[in-house]
Amino acid sequence: MTDTFTSKENDKTLVEDISKKNVLIIEDMNEMRLMLRSMMLSLGYTNIEVEASGHSALKRIASKHFDIILSDYNLGGRINGQQVLEISRQNNILGHSTIFIMITADTGYDSVVSAIEHRPDSYMVKPFTPATLYRRLSRIKLQKSIFSEMDEYRSKMNFGAMENEAKAIMAKYPQYSSLCLKAIGESLLSRKDYKAAKIHYMRILKNNQEASWAHFGVAQADLYLDQPLSAVKSLEKTISISRHFLPAYDELANTQEKLNNLKAAQKAILASLEITPRSLARTKRLGKISVKLKDWQTAEQAYSRVIRLTKDTQHEKIEFYYEHLKCLIAIQENGEPPPQTTEKLQRSLARLRMLGKDDPIVVSNSFRVEVQQHLHSERKPDAIKSWKQWKQLILSGKASSITQEQELTLKRRLGLF
Repeated sequence: MTDTFTSKENDKTLVEDISKKNVLIIEDMNEMRLMLRSMMLSLGYTNIEVEASGHSALKRIASKHFDIILSDYNLGGRINGQQVLEISRQNNILGHSTIFIMITADTGYDSVVSAIEHRPDSYMVKPFTPATLYRRLSRIKLQKSIFSEMDEYRSKMNFGAMENEAKAIMAKYPQYSSLCLKAIGESLLSRKDYKAAKIHYMRILKNNQEASWAHFGVAQADLYLDQPLSAVKSLEKTISISRHFLPAYDELANTQEKLNNLKAAQKAILASLEITPRSLARTKRLGKISVKLKDWQTAEQAYSRVIRLTKDTQHEKIEFYYEHLKCLIAIQENGEPPPQTTEKLQRSLARLRMLGKDDPIVVSNSFRVEVQQHLHSERKPDAIKSWKQWKQLILSGKASSITQEQELTLKRRLGLF
C-alpha cells in the first residue's frame, strides 16, 4: 500500500512506500499491543516491532532506526513513555525524522505536554480509530517535511543556516511561528550570541508573557552572561507558568547550588520529583544536597528511593548503600530515630554485604557499620559477636585488614581488655 497525501500549502505531493517504514509499538498490555499492531497493518505498515517495557524499548531504539514510534504513557515499569522520549532525545538516539506519538487514557495530558521540553510529535487519547491515526500521521509527516532541512542543519550544527531556514519557514508558514522562534533562539545560544538571544526572547515575551519557553531562554542567556540572580527570577517564572517544564527545575537547582543557596536548590529538586518521582538522577541529587545540608531524614528518603529504583538493575551500585547507611547512622546519632530505622539499616547492610561479598573492603566496611550500630543501640554482646566474625574474615582474607591502632580502639570500646 502506498500512502499518498497532497498539501496545497507546500505545493508538493509527498509519496512514500510505507511498507518499508519501521514501526515500534511500546505497550505493556497485550491486548493494546495487538490492537495497535492491527491498526498499523490496516494502514499498510508491515515492519512492526513491539516492546512491553520502557527499558527494553530504549535498547531497541538505540540499536535501530524507527520511522514511527507509538508509545503508551503508563508502561507499568520503572520507565514511562515520557521518559522513553526524554532519554532517547537527550542521548541523541532518536532522529528528528522519527515520528513519536504518545498514547494515553488521560484527557488532561494536553496540559502536561504543553509544558514539557521534550514533547512527542503528537498524542492520542484512547480510544481512537485507524482513520484518526492515519490523519494524525499525515499531518505530522507534512510538518516533518517542512522542517526537514532545518533539522538537517541542526544535526550538522550549522546553526546559522538553521536560523535562516527557520526564518524562511516562518515567513511561508506563519502557523509554525512558535517552533521557528524557538529554533532561532536555540541558534543564537548555540552560536554564543547571548545578548542577541536575550533580546530575541524578550521580544517574544513582550507579545506573550505566558511563553514559558521564552522565559527559560532568557534565563539561559542570563546564566551565560553571568547574571545568576536574574536567571533565578526567569526560571521561577517559567515554573510558575508551566509546572511540568522540568529543565527549568534542573537549571534552577544548578543555579541555586552555585549561589550556595542549598535549601533553595533542595526545594527545586523536591518540586521536580513531585512530577518525576522515578527520576534516578534527580533523586540522587536530592540525596547529595540533603547530605550537604545535614538534612538526614530527607537524604535517607532520597537514597532509599534510589535503592528501590536501581535494585536488581545494571544501575545498582554499592555506593548507594554506603550513602544510605551513612544517613541512617546520622539519624540515630542526632536525636530520637523513627522505629523503622534499625530495620532499614539491617536491610541495607544485608544487601551491601551480598553485593560486595567478593570485595574485602566492602565486607570490612559492612562489619564496621554493624559493630557501630550495635554499640549505639547498647547491644554490646551483639557488637562483640560481630567483631569476632569480622576478625575471622580478616584472618581468612575475605575482609580487608584494619590498623593495629584501629583494632585496639575497637576492643577498648567493646570492653575486651
